[in-house]
Amino acid sequence: MTIGFLYVSLASPTAQHNYRSKKHGVTLLGKYCSWTRYCQRCHNRRLLGSWLIFCEYKNSSDSQNILTQEEEKREKEAINRIVVTKRREVPFLELMENLWKQPYQPEKLERVIYDWWETSGYFVPSNNTSKTPFTISMPPPNITGALHMGHAVFVTLQDILVRYHRMQQFPTCWIPGTDHASIATQMLVERMLKSQQGKTKEEVGREKFLELAWQWKEEKTKYITQQLRAMGSSCDWSRERFTMDEQLSKAVEEAFIRLYESGYIYRGHYLVNWSPLLQTAVSDLEVEWVEEDGFLYYFKYCFADSPNEYIPIATTRPETILGDVAVCVHPQDVRYKDRIGQQVIVPYIGRRIPVIADEAVDRHFGTGALKITPAHDHLDYEIGKRHGLALINIMNRDATMNEHCGCFQGLDRMECRSKLWSWMESEGLVLKKEPYCIRVPRSQRSGEVVEPLISLQWFVKTASLALPAMKAIQSGEIRIIPSRFEKIYLHWMQNIHDWCISRQLWWGHSLPVWYLEDMETDCKQEQDSFVVARSEQEALDKVKAKYPNLMGKIRLRRETDVLDTWFSSGLWPFALLGWPNTDTLDYQKFYPNSVMETGYDILFFWVARMIMLGYELTGKPPFHTVYLHGLVRDAKGQKMSKTLGNVLDPLQVMADYGTDALRLALVTNCHAGQDIPFSLEKVVVHRNFANKLWNIGRFIIQNIRQRYNQNDWARLYQQIFQNPLQALDHLGVAEKFIVDRLYKLTVQVSRHIEEFDLAAAGNRIVDFIWDDFADWYIEIAKTRWQEDELYGDGIQVAAVLIFVWDYCLRLLHPFMPFITEAQWQWLIYHCGSLPRSTDALVITEWPQMEHSLFHSFSKEMEQQIFSFECFRDIVRTIRKIRGDYGVAPSQKVKAIIYLKQEAEELAWALKQEWNALKVLAKTENSLDIELNDSVFAASQSSYNANAMEEYRDGFIYVLISPVILIAVGLRGSIDPHKELERLTKQDQKLQKEVEILSSRLDNPQFLQNAPAKVVDENKQLLEQYQQQRQTIRAHWNIFKMLAMEKEAQ
Repeated sequence: MTIGFLYVSLASPTAQHNYRSKKHGVTLLGKYCSWTRYCQRCHNRRLLGSWLIFCEYKNSSDSQNILTQEEEKREKEAINRIVVTKRREVPFLELMENLWKQPYQPEKLERVIYDWWETSGYFVPSNNTSKTPFTISMPPPNITGALHMGHAVFVTLQDILVRYHRMQQFPTCWIPGTDHASIATQMLVERMLKSQQGKTKEEVGREKFLELAWQWKEEKTKYITQQLRAMGSSCDWSRERFTMDEQLSKAVEEAFIRLYESGYIYRGHYLVNWSPLLQTAVSDLEVEWVEEDGFLYYFKYCFADSPNEYIPIATTRPETILGDVAVCVHPQDVRYKDRIGQQVIVPYIGRRIPVIADEAVDRHFGTGALKITPAHDHLDYEIGKRHGLALINIMNRDATMNEHCGCFQGLDRMECRSKLWSWMESEGLVLKKEPYCIRVPRSQRSGEVVEPLISLQWFVKTASLALPAMKAIQSGEIRIIPSRFEKIYLHWMQNIHDWCISRQLWWGHSLPVWYLEDMETDCKQEQDSFVVARSEQEALDKVKAKYPNLMGKIRLRRETDVLDTWFSSGLWPFALLGWPNTDTLDYQKFYPNSVMETGYDILFFWVARMIMLGYELTGKPPFHTVYLHGLVRDAKGQKMSKTLGNVLDPLQVMADYGTDALRLALVTNCHAGQDIPFSLEKVVVHRNFANKLWNIGRFIIQNIRQRYNQNDWARLYQQIFQNPLQALDHLGVAEKFIVDRLYKLTVQVSRHIEEFDLAAAGNRIVDFIWDDFADWYIEIAKTRWQEDELYGDGIQVAAVLIFVWDYCLRLLHPFMPFITEAQWQWLIYHCGSLPRSTDALVITEWPQMEHSLFHSFSKEMEQQIFSFECFRDIVRTIRKIRGDYGVAPSQKVKAIIYLKQEAEELAWALKQEWNALKVLAKTENSLDIELNDSVFAASQSSYNANAMEEYRDGFIYVLISPVILIAVGLRGSIDPHKELERLTKQDQKLQKEVEILSSRLDNPQFLQNAPAKVVDENKQLLEQYQQQRQTIRAHWNIFKMLAMEKEAQ
């Protein structure tokens, strides 16, 4: 008999109904398949609309294969409706065969697994209409170079959510893309142009420069998408987007026009943050306020009518004195109350300016009197507006001084600061100059000091747009995780400022604005007018309609500014799906998005703006949940930077330790809204865990293939899967324990992911696999197989092992996709099909727990599960005694387990696991389990969690519960004299540490000057050392008694 594999695409609905080919023993069963007499391995394995069918080609002599003429006719008709295609191979199985006996080598498997996933179409959303689609729009990385650890975080978190929902059979749509990042990209392209050709962008011209920028985009996008694939991103690459794609550019243009026509966009002269290096305005959110060492300059503002009298002023920017238009004091400040309304003289300039009063003045800063320069300071600008003060701009756009500065014209602002201060010193106007920590506004992109300048820009009115965006959070239509950021979000929205959206750059989205050039008309005063339109022709039509009296040829000039990158990014969740065409299938199916996962540092940059624009342009929330992760920091909590030398390249980490190890190290330390402490040591731990998984899989498959026939354990596997209560009733306590723990694990992990506590989910799986499964059940399984010939229960162990391992791989897959897919394929290849499995783990069904069955199972097994917990406590206690008293690993010890009479059921359960208990605790074959109340009475210790051991008659007695007393014999197992010598040295060393710490903590100077954290650490360390000495003394006394007994023999 030969097993053949066919993929069949069902060409018509009629072909989906239980078609049987008796000739080949093939059964097509529609959506769900079951075991049949003809095909023992047939089950649902959906792949891109196809069905995998297992065929048994039987001998023609088999009476069941004889067809009647009518049956043969119907068969031929049905076969004509079936298109048979070539089987999709799993390309890495042969590679697995070669790697199986070696340590885990992720670099040899990850690329081939990912390519197989992608080419197989597993990342494309399924057509399951019974569930609401799960959609995430990937935050688009900037095309500025390599991805960093922050990108690795969001890729890992989003991929976990996507893989989980895909396995839950939701149609999952994760859309990747990249951002043009106008300021950052233009800066880098300019730098490249200068280094390679020695030219500026002005020298090569706008057209050539944009060609270079697009070449840069193509090169960087290819590299970024390769990195995203290497990180395991299971996104739908067929939907990949770039923020300056043609369709997205049309969406940006349409959004601008609609907002303008609704009265939200306007043009005006306002104070903006100007980047002299980049020669563009930048938003408030793109300015980083950095604390730096500087100076506070104190000088005299002399009164116009009394030159010998003055108001003392303190400033951090003396060069702006040249643009002062007032001196401002607090109206309640008694020092200057009488001076309000008088006039003072601006140094060097000689301009008379008034002393005014405003409650915005901080009376405690400097002298309490504030110089007002509305054209170069944001607070001064607001005060100036309230008091109707003039705006005097004293700087050019390159941060040099302009024509309003007299002899200082042309100087750089910093040079002007120095020279103006020297002049004021010579004039006797200087009071003092003292060191001061100042907050300096620096461009997030270029790093240079940003200068507040009055400039003609385009703005979005945000006050009205913010209202529905606030209501969405308040009503719960959109929730932010963690919830504490909702208050921060609402506070920012309530105090929102208009948004400057124009940038003086070449690379980016052009504003759909046309200006009227010089024309031979009677409307000379209208020559600077503009129109907002989708095309130049539409602009011409609007001009003619708006200005019907225009004469001659109309000439239009398109706005050369580009839009703020965050404007186009704000449209990302719906522009990706076809907006403004809301009739596209993608928009109808996948909008609003399910989740927006991003860093808390761009809550205002991006998230708030997406919500505002989403409601205004679509009438819907762009997403229902916002999940915020923190910033990746080093193990000491410091920000990663090249200066500190603590930057880790995720690609290098993946190359050295594997992608799965990096992902697990990130997610298990990532808690919503909290910064992520990261170190290579954590990656090493999870690389070791990956190697553990590799070894577990190898152990299970090698042993089962060598020992058993698949049909033997498969039936029991099915029973465990369908009804664990019935199937496990006759199995051992350990089997019941591990299945109970697995069921609880599945429920807990699913809940944690649903609640976005991905760290808890990841840690819970790791703990289960490493502790419950590997350290306990697999070790017990080994003892079961040792007994197999005597008791014949090894086949039950095989079924339970595969059942648990299959579940573990499914649960762990979203976190460690590569190794789990490899292990699962290897399991399927060697052990055959499993319930609810498909052609690939990435699309296999997530473990489901029927709650009624789970609860009844747990309740029924409660006593036996408790018995196994006692079993583990006993083994741990014996192991601890062995370690504490220096028993060699190879040395077996005599042990007795005493139980009270009331624990008869526990005694029965422990006897069932007698062999496992003996092997795991490394005891002699004479291990006894006794029901004996009298021995408890003899024990002088009362049960408590910190009970010390007792020594009697060569045994260490430890009471580990009110009904369990352990006795471990030490005679003949150790050399007491050697142990006494070892403990004496340990105690002497600890004594020195105790003396040092005690002396330090007795020192009043240390207690007064040391940080509280350091003092607490010293106190905790002292307490720890003292407890260690107490334990050593107790052990020393026991060893002393053993030594005396040995000498007496």
